[in-house]
Amino acid sequence: MSGRFEGAITGPENDVDSTVAPAPTRPRRPALIELAAAVLIVGGITDLATALVSILGPDQPAVSEAPFLTTLLLAVRILMIVTGLLVRAGRAWVLSINVVAIALFLYLTLLPSFVAIVFALLDAIVLFALFRHRDWFYWEQDQGT
Repeated sequence: MSGRFEGAITGPENDVDSTVAPAPTRPRRPALIELAAAVLIVGGITDLATALVSILGPDQPAVSEAPFLTTLLLAVRILMIVTGLLVRAGRAWVLSINVVAIALFLYLTLLPSFVAIVFALLDAIVLFALFRHRDWFYWEQDQGT
């Protein structure tokens, strides 16, 4: 045999039982959810780095005037990163909605700032994406019973 495709495998190695339906697979992650996860992760890291530089910078005093508020905002920024990872994995939809809504509210309180406007707009897009693709988070494989 000197054919062009000599030795090619033309069929599956194992016999496939055609009477059994293939197991359903989770639908692909929607592009809007991918964008939302990226916004949460990158935005959280950016905001956290900016906050740490402003707190620990050479021009700022070592102790803040409002340590509780500073600690709370740092915790929210870290929670945004964790939420982004959960959104990307398709988990914790209710937690994600609440965290993003709280972050959106916090940015709206800082509204004269251009950075606050940008982050509020991005969080609004994330909130829309989470509500729009809610069913993707709750997808479950049918057990066939």
